[in-house]
Amino acid sequence: MPPFGTPPAYSTPATLGLALLALLTALWHFTLGALDYTNAGRYEGLALMLLAGLMLVYGILTLIRYVEARDAMTDPHPRTAMYATVHQRRVPLIGLGLAVLLCLADLAFAVSAQVPFWHVAGLLLAVLLARQALRIRPERGEDEL
Repeated sequence: MPPFGTPPAYSTPATLGLALLALLTALWHFTLGALDYTNAGRYEGLALMLLAGLMLVYGILTLIRYVEARDAMTDPHPRTAMYATVHQRRVPLIGLGLAVLLCLADLAFAVSAQVPFWHVAGLLLAVLLARQALRIRPERGEDEL
């Protein structure tokens, strides 16, 4: 359990940064998927757009968690505990998994010479997202009830 007085993990600027970076990464990769749909092939482009759609949902849900946590910090009569949530470790891991999948897709597209510069930029965005997801993970044991 974190020390008394520290803000909940979802209410930190790092979580807001993760959510906004996930949204930017999703939009970037969705655009690349649409370009690859016409250039590389139908199924490859659709697969990248599907991954981007999952990342978009992840970014929106993370942004909602951030806003809810900020709102809960000002609630004079909280209905649930703000600390020790079981899913606090899983949310960054899901983002990390999606970022790794996007990195692999970007590497495959960049190697196959389908708009390689833009896929390298997408790879950098996905690596930044993975790094941010690792940064917000709580220490082992902090999230157990």
